[in-house]
Amino acid sequence: MRLFDFFKKIVTQKNSVDGDIFPKYKEVDRSNWTGKDFEFLITGNIDIKNEEFDNIMTPTLLEWIKVERDNWIYYKVGSDEFSYSIEPPGIQMVFNKDVSFTKAKIIVDEIIDNLKAKGQKAGLIIIDSREVYKF
Repeated sequence: MRLFDFFKKIVTQKNSVDGDIFPKYKEVDRSNWTGKDFEFLITGNIDIKNEEFDNIMTPTLLEWIKVERDNWIYYKVGSDEFSYSIEPPGIQMVFNKDVSFTKAKIIVDEIIDNLKAKGQKAGLIIIDSREVYKF
């Protein structure tokens, strides 16, 4: 019974922001994360024409170049790079293992802003790669 009461308590805690009922999760300190620790998933019903992809899916405030390597497209920003994989749940964005979370977040935030400016309803999920099981 104690275990059941524990889960009941978690589910019924109130969110202090809007009064909705949500489980409370601890804040995650991402200040020391690097590219090996995270991935981004851009969500929404995103529809971008091929000829617009590079202009929308790259940062506007940072210089970038497009590189093709091993039949895959990468976008380089300084010494760091990222690539995309478009899958049914959304657009996966993966960075090199040494990029700082802060730099990657600046880039992805600009891309989300670009998508919204084009009328796309885009969201962002930050995935903790350390908790993802890989086979």
